Amino acid sequence: MKIKNVLIKGFMAAVMGAFLMVPAMSSVYAEEAAQPADKAVTTEANGDNVVQVNLPYKYTSTRFGYTIMCPTQPNVVPASLFDETSKGDILIFEGNVDDVKKAWIVLINAYDDGDIPANAGSVSDAERKTILDNFSNKYVLTNTRVVEVAENVFGIYGITPKELQVDTNGDGQLDETVTAENQMVQTYLPGEFGGRFMISLIDSPEISMAGLATYNAALTTFKQWPTSEYQQFLELSKLPKKKKN
Repeated sequence: MKIKNVLIKGFMAAVMGAFLMVPAMSSVYAEEAAQPADKAVTTEANGDNVVQVNLPYKYTSTRFGYTIMCPTQPNVVPASLFDETSKGDILIFEGNVDDVKKAWIVLINAYDDGDIPANAGSVSDAERKTILDNFSNKYVLTNTRVVEVAENVFGIYGITPKELQVDTNGDGQLDETVTAENQMVQTYLPGEFGGRFMISLIDSPEISMAGLATYNAALTTFKQWPTSEYQQFLELSKLPKKKKN
């Protein structure tokens, strides 16, 4: 069975429950995320509650050239383990490869060049709606919004849908709608030195306020740097060519 928004085969963990209308980035700012690693970051998980977030561990990917602050030292496995076309890492904080409970997925080849315009944060409301509609349809997301993930760096934040179109007979046509058991929060953003990243939250069995707040805070700490194998990185970050029907 082929699922239209496939990222990880049979791996869509994180039931949204009451958190379908999550706030994008909330009140987290880069200045807070830049505090020393032993200090907590304060963020709002929703309009009424404040959650203390501690990100004491810096994970560095020497292959893909990025760093991100983490709540604990993760068990890192390649994203290609679950989807051979995906390039990046799965940072597992709780659970294991066979049963992931809490994790972030970091992909370097998650969307096509031009899907997120550099001026996405300054366009008119009508233009922003067009950008979001096109992105939502192409990457199968709901509740999308444009967010500023760093100073003058804009990305798109959204949720995988509850209902999915699937190809039940392998002919390349989406011929049936199924209800997904789980959903994920995803943020797509451009790399400063190349690549088109996606950072996704897995928080099972359901998205928790603390898990979402930690994810939102960590997004502001994400940094890219040119790797020593930079040309190889650029090749890896290219999306696979689509097969013609």
